Order: sequence, then C-alpha cells, then structure tokens
Amino acid sequence: MWKEQQAEVFSGLKLKESAVVLAGDGRCDSPGHCAKYCTYTILDVESKKVVDFKVVAVTEVANSNCMEKKGFMDTLSNLEANGIKVDIISTDRHPQIKKEIRVNHPNIDHQFDPWHISKSVSKKLAAASKKSGCSDLAPWIPSIVNHLWWSAESCGNDPEVLKEKWLSVIHHVTNRHEWPGNRHFHKCEHNRLSTDQQRKKKWLKPGSASHTALVNIVKDKLLLKDIVHLTKFVHTTALEIYHSLYLKYLPKLTHFTHDVMTAGTMLAALDHNFNANRTQALIQSGESQGEPRFKISWSKASKKFGAEPVLEKKSYKYLEDMLQAAISLANSGTKPPPKVKDKSSVMAPAERPNRKEIIATRQQLSRFR
Repeated sequence: MWKEQQAEVFSGLKLKESAVVLAGDGRCDSPGHCAKYCTYTILDVESKKVVDFKVVAVTEVANSNCMEKKGFMDTLSNLEANGIKVDIISTDRHPQIKKEIRVNHPNIDHQFDPWHISKSVSKKLAAASKKSGCSDLAPWIPSIVNHLWWSAESCGNDPEVLKEKWLSVIHHVTNRHEWPGNRHFHKCEHNRLSTDQQRKKKWLKPGSASHTALVNIVKDKLLLKDIVHLTKFVHTTALEIYHSLYLKYLPKLTHFTHDVMTAGTMLAALDHNFNANRTQALIQSGESQGEPRFKISWSKASKKFGAEPVLEKKSYKYLEDMLQAAISLANSGTKPPPKVKDKSSVMAPAERPNRKEIIATRQQLSRFR
C-alpha cells in the first residue's frame, strides 16, 4: 500500500513544472546520544505529503550522531534514482548534512528551517536575560523572534536585504527607527508608535548590558552566515505535525525491531498523506452556523491563549483497501517472498581466520610473556 502511495507522490513530483521544494528532518527513537534508530523523512512542501523515509540503525554507522546524515543521503539518493530533480531542500542546521549538500550536491539550494534558527536565538536571548543587568531584555524576546520570521518572509529572496532587516532590530529596541549606512533597509516599516504602544515594553538603553548582550547575539558570525539560508522561507511545519502523529504509531523510549520501525513508519506516512490537505471544519448549528471552527487553548510556548483551526475529521478509508488486499492474499494461498536482510553493515569486512592463529598471535603480543 505504501509503495503505491509513494509511486503516486513520485509521479506528481516528476510532472511538476515549478521547482521541487522538499523538507527533511530526522527523528530518533530516544533523546540524547543513546538512540538505536533514526527515521529520516522527506516531505513535499507544496502537497505536504511524505515523499520518502529511511530507518537507520545505529549499527549501520560509526555512532548515533551519523544516523541522520546517512538517512538524508539514502533518501536523497532514492529520489535521484527515481528521476526526481530536487531544486530546494530545507533541513535543520545539522553540520554533516550542510557539508554533504555543499560538497556533493552543489546544484541543490539548501535552505534552513526558520523554526530551528528562531528557537536557537530564543534560547540564547532567554539565557542572556537572566544575567545581571539584562532583565530588561526578557520582554523583548517574543518580538525579536517574530522579527526574525518577518525578516525571512519579507526579504524577497535577497540575502543582503534579509541581513539588513534582521540587524535593524538592534536599533528598534532603543527607540531608534531610522539609521543611515545600509544599502536597502534604512528605517522601520511600522507606523509611528503611539504613547500606549511605547509603554508596553521598556526601551533598551544603547550600550547597556542588556543591549550589548542583544547586539552580540544578533551579530553572531555563525548566525549571520546561516540566516542567508532563510531567503526562500521554507519552513517545515507540516513535517513537525507529521512527527507528532508518528508518536501514535511508534512512541519514543519503546524498543521496536527494525522491521516494526519500518512498518510503523509506513502506517504513519499513509495516515498523514491521506489526510494532509483537510479543510477547516464549519460550525453545524446555532447562531454561528457556517462559520469556521476554532479551538481556544493555552500555549506553553507563548504563555497566552490562542485560537487554533479545527480541521475536518480524518478519513481512514485506505485501511479498508489494506484489509481487502490482505484478505485477497490469504485467499489466493500465495505467500509473500521472504525478506532478505542486508547484514553487511554489521558484519566484519574480512573472513574470520583460524581460531588457533588468533590465540597464538594474542599470546605473542602479551606484555607478560
């Protein structure tokens, strides 16, 4: 069933006249550096459907840090083998994947997910605001993170404009809304702030501890080098939603065999793809009948209430097709061919020598003889 769905997605990508824009991310079965499996998933940004995935065991690579790179390489190789030309791909800032694309796939436009970068910036700002004399920085953190998203979204694919817009935040927080010296962006685009708007947050004093901490974070060399990969504003929200669904089939901190990991990932991908483009549900009765449905909930991240759209109910009709295929296979009396496992990654690269020879060599090398 998954192979049929994947072939359909492949066909759609091959027939696309516009650029093929994909998003990729890895998901380990446990936190930290003790993961046994990493599932790397590639998703089509336009259709929001899973294109391909690869379950990588830690025994296939040197250590757990290398699993995500191998998953990325294998999925990308499979796409290329099936005749799919990838134009843009968005990932996190994994250093091994950055180098792999830069060295071996220079024709692919490598973009970074804005969420990962904004999360990193937010953590640094939060840590800085807890230092002595920097408490004034804390109320500005949500606005600064929003400014990063806005800079990426409104830069018009121009990395220089993106940089100048991002750096402008160090002026705005000091109540300075015009500045000379830039080529493209010389003043804030918001309207003149009213007295009430200015009172919501205390302006930072130029040269103060809080403002200096902000400048150091905003002008960080690695950050400025990485934000140029945000120009296409390719975010992976649909992929994060898929990873949340993934927990339903394969929860973390639970041991599964490789076959179960693969089968569970197929079920998660099918569930996601068949319900990827649901429309927002409508209120069925009462005074608000026909209006879009929303769910009001508290957000731990933003620490305030928000309205989330409620989508139409999910469809599981594909399960009927899977069940019918299983019944037909059982009635036919035929058995699927046995799966041949590739154990080359966990086998010694050379033939095992004679046992006595190994022991004799060991005894000769012993420092006690």
